[in-house]
Amino acid sequence: MDNTSLARRGKQVVLSFTPSKVIQARLHKHIIMQFAEKTGLVYFGYVNQREDDHRLVRGLTVSPNHRDNNYCIGTFKGYDIVLLERTDTVKFPGKLTKTHDWIILEFDLHTKNDIPHLFVGLHSHGDTFYATLLTKFPKLAQMPLTNPVYDASFSSRYKVYAEPERAIEVESLFNQEMTKVIGQHFGVLTFEINEGCLYLYAEHQRPTQALLEKMMKYGIWLAQTLDLKEQEGLI
Repeated sequence: MDNTSLARRGKQVVLSFTPSKVIQARLHKHIIMQFAEKTGLVYFGYVNQREDDHRLVRGLTVSPNHRDNNYCIGTFKGYDIVLLERTDTVKFPGKLTKTHDWIILEFDLHTKNDIPHLFVGLHSHGDTFYATLLTKFPKLAQMPLTNPVYDASFSSRYKVYAEPERAIEVESLFNQEMTKVIGQHFGVLTFEINEGCLYLYAEHQRPTQALLEKMMKYGIWLAQTLDLKEQEGLI
């Protein structure tokens, strides 16, 4: 057996004794580092929300106990962006305790106007998820999707949560073309708009170059679409 074969065999033996979670974590790191390099983001890895000096990604997934890994930050196509993986255990009285993991892309919107806080989530999200959402943001409520402006592909897949008194403003953010793109192309992706930031989420998904590229593509598209509405005087 030559040296190359010995080295390969040795690597296989090491991997056979390495916990699967460690192997998975290394793979996630490798994929996200590659994507960061391709898009010009700076990779930092694990960040401690209490001790490290970094920009904290907020939104509905933030909690006192969440863990952020594969943290990247930078600018892409004129938008300040943060990319990370977040894990948290969600507990709610009377509901099953669940561990959630998300890939998150945060975009700083350019608009200076006050866009209503809203979350667009899948029908497939569980009761615990939505119970936690409404506990964290008690002013939010599910919006009826009866307006014909919502494309059928959108309303059949998604729920929209916002403050009821701002329902007209929320409806003004969407049009037929926009909801058609979301309904037909976002797939597992969900999003939140809050305090001038757009958060794009992929929950319980293994990072791949294809998924990260899709998140970046449609995150930039959605951010640009929202900013254009300000220029057109629609928000």
